[in-house]
Order: sequence, then structure tokens, then C-alpha cells
Amino acid sequence: MKKRLLIVLSIVSTNILAQNAASKEVLLDNESVQMLRLTYPVGTESGFHTHIAPFRTVYVVQGGKLELIPEGQTNGKVIEAKTGTAMYLPAATHNIRNAGETDIVLIETELKE
Repeated sequence: MKKRLLIVLSIVSTNILAQNAASKEVLLDNESVQMLRLTYPVGTESGFHTHIAPFRTVYVVQGGKLELIPEGQTNGKVIEAKTGTAMYLPAATHNIRNAGETDIVLIETELKE
């Protein structure tokens, strides 16, 4: 009985975590560049991660409110990512959360050294 309960709890918690995560599609990845399509449904987040490449641009395909949360913090700065705009973001360790009411889609490009 305990074993079955642990299995059920494991499956349920995995599904909950998956529902709160943004999706990532690799568009290009070679020795020079990595390009990703990032989709953040409402309420999802990236989870803390580190960008090592110093050159990173983000193009906003579908905009909304993004919360940029620095390493070691639980809350961050909310910005309005406007559809059709581009941003330069330096290398950092952070979490990104969709803090708005619409899905957000970004194209992120990192130039490798």
C-alpha cells in the first residue's frame, strides 16, 4: 500500500511540475550559436538556469509581462516584453516567470565564444 501511494504521489508531483514549466525548442545549435524558441504559458517559469555566453539576444514573438528573478531571490523585476521588440540581456543566473495573462513566446539567440 505504501509503495503504491509513493508511486501515485511521484506521478502527480511530476505532472504538476511539468505544468509549471516553460517549453524549449532548439532551432539551431552548433559550435558558433544556439537559437531557442521559448514558450511561457500563463503562470509558468523557466526555473533557475545560468547563461554563460556573454552575447544573448531575445526577440519577442508574442509579448506579455515577464518577471526576471535574480539568483538567490524569489521575486524580481516585472517587465513588459512587447511583441516585435528585441532585447539584449547579459549573461546571468536567473529564473523567468510569465507574470501576465497571455502566453509569451521568445526567440533567444546566444553567440558562443
